[in-house]
Amino acid sequence: MIRAALPLGLLVLASAAGAQAPSQPPQDRILLLADHHRLDRGLADWNEAGVQLSRHWSVREVAEIGLLRTRRFGQDDTQLQAGYSAALGPRLTGAVQGNASPSHHVLARYALGGNLQYEFADRWLAHAGARHTRYDNARVNQLRLALEHYTGPFSVLAAWSPARALGQGADTVELRGHWYYGEDSSVGVIASRGDEATQLGAGRVVLADVRSLALTGRHGLAPGRWLVWGVNRTRQGDFYTRSGATLGLQLAF
Repeated sequence: MIRAALPLGLLVLASAAGAQAPSQPPQDRILLLADHHRLDRGLADWNEAGVQLSRHWSVREVAEIGLLRTRRFGQDDTQLQAGYSAALGPRLTGAVQGNASPSHHVLARYALGGNLQYEFADRWLAHAGARHTRYDNARVNQLRLALEHYTGPFSVLAAWSPARALGQGADTVELRGHWYYGEDSSVGVIASRGDEATQLGAGRVVLADVRSLALTGRHGLAPGRWLVWGVNRTRQGDFYTRSGATLGLQLAF
């Protein structure tokens, strides 16, 4: 499922060009995000807000922690997030990430995952990852395999994510395209479809045919200041369709 709320930047690792960038002094950043979704079928709107702190030693080495507050289906939840990525070799980058919700009314109890990125040819990247998500009454184990290519100011990515959820096999396919138009500025389109574990309220998780389309962006406003934005629409099987937007500001200090 494509979600606009407080994404861990580690999930999208350094580009082929960035992976070769020299090390720089560490830079700390704070990201503030707000997210609003409208649901059909008479369901209440979703609202989320979050803050993320990160330290950037280089393009490939980043540590992040975040706090998310969300309201869905009339229930309030809090989620803690953390992640770390580092260079494992000249062409290999690894990342780990996790989250936990002390309340977990509508969010997962916790999730743990890892990802490897390997530049096997000039501007060609292979990704492989795994993730375990635990709900109160369900577990989801998912793999992710992806191929990414950079050409000029553009990149394209195709991914396949097989999973085991609610005792059944499921899989999701995803396509991404990005245009990099300035210093740390980009616009991207993300489309995905597949059977995914879907939260329908407190204590209820089901498999649904999920279709998502998102337009995302990051724009440099000034040195050390970035605007983060996104709009998306997701159909959760026959249960509901949600349309939403995200707006955020990231500052370096």
